[in-house]
Amino acid sequence: MGTDTDRLASAEAKSGSLTREAVDRIRHAIVTGGLELGEHLSETLIAKALGMSKAPVRAAFIELREEGLVTVVPQSGTYVFSPGPDELRQMSAFRALLEDRALRDAFARDPGYVISGFARLVEIMRQAIAEADWDAYRRADTEFHLVFLSACGNPYIAKAHNLTASALEALRVRFQGGEGSFRARSFGEHVEMLELLRLGALDAACDVLKKHILLINEWVNTSPLQPGRMTRKEKAEGRDYRAVFAR
Repeated sequence: MGTDTDRLASAEAKSGSLTREAVDRIRHAIVTGGLELGEHLSETLIAKALGMSKAPVRAAFIELREEGLVTVVPQSGTYVFSPGPDELRQMSAFRALLEDRALRDAFARDPGYVISGFARLVEIMRQAIAEADWDAYRRADTEFHLVFLSACGNPYIAKAHNLTASALEALRVRFQGGEGSFRARSFGEHVEMLELLRLGALDAACDVLKKHILLINEWVNTSPLQPGRMTRKEKAEGRDYRAVFAR
């Protein structure tokens, strides 16, 4: 028979595991569009859909707030994030500065690694487009940027990048999946960066990278964000979270 200390440790480990599951599943639903920008989140109904108590969901909301994916409004509730145009421009400018530095440092340290990583992921994206597998495209798009962020030799750049990574990925999914040619332009820029680096044209590749990141600002100009926060009456209506988390 285990001691009280053993049982406490086991309970804490289980709680931590459930919190991690809740974080991962809610984050995925936000990033992939299962949950809408500005949508009210019901702690009780999400916990029921995930088959767990409210405690890990509550803890997950705290972690996701630190990632910028949810907003807690006092005396109102927890909502999926919904940045305004100015905030989005600040986020994308911040990311452009970080990634420009990371690509330059990674290419200086190991150009072969960056080029081979880009080439592999461009082919994955090309195949995903052919199969209309947009989740596979999203994953490859994210990994494309992680190639040089992980190889730049500066862990502080990667940590800073994580401040906005999930939020910008969620927004990127939405603008690439909307009307217009944003996804085609985005893919073309990935290809262009690869070809420029193969030629050793690092400055030109960095210029494309910055244009690629700031492309999201054009989306805001042509399709302004409409968060559409739910009213208290709408909050009480049954949201089918089981369907959301089954995606």
